[in-house]
Amino acid sequence: MSENLFEWIGYAASLVVAVSLLMSSIVKFRWINLSGSILFAVYGFLIHAWPVCFFNSAIVLINLYFLYKIYSKKDEFKIITTSASEVLLHEFINFHRKEIEKISPDFDFNLSKKEYNYFITRNMTLVGLFLAHKESDKSLKIDLDFVTPQYRDFKNGEHLYAFLKNTLKDSGIKTLKATGKTSEHKQYLKEMGFISAGNEVFVKQI
Repeated sequence: MSENLFEWIGYAASLVVAVSLLMSSIVKFRWINLSGSILFAVYGFLIHAWPVCFFNSAIVLINLYFLYKIYSKKDEFKIITTSASEVLLHEFINFHRKEIEKISPDFDFNLSKKEYNYFITRNMTLVGLFLAHKESDKSLKIDLDFVTPQYRDFKNGEHLYAFLKNTLKDSGIKTLKATGKTSEHKQYLKEMGFISAGNEVFVKQI
């Protein structure tokens, strides 16, 4: 291999590690940082810079250890009913307002129109909020399905929609409708079993 290629591997490793530091999700941080440390270890091996190789090999092992802990940990989730009259609901929305507007730019902050309101906790940490209203007797329109950035790993959604399926099965509601405005939110909806119905609308049968 040429020395120029070695340099490009070093540049790529630096870039990947730098990108990892921008991640708000600890899972994304660990995976991207793992990739960067692997590249740095390879780079160190190729140029015979053994301290670089060994140090980054150690970082690879550290990232693998923490990823193992993340994926093997059994989190405790709770879905807690809330309402427009609760101060905590308003405080949570106001605190995360900018992030909510990024994911759901057309979200109506008039909470009095929401009928199904749930907080999501993970190991007793408040991590998400679900708001919805009846569109018809058999259809529920999701106004907001929000999770704080550091907890966006799909586990919250899996527990939320399992809860909704059990909660709504005797209510006559058969369909959930949601709007996906961003590529990230669209991917999340697909992971949760929603199917695109066109015009940024996604539906899920329960």
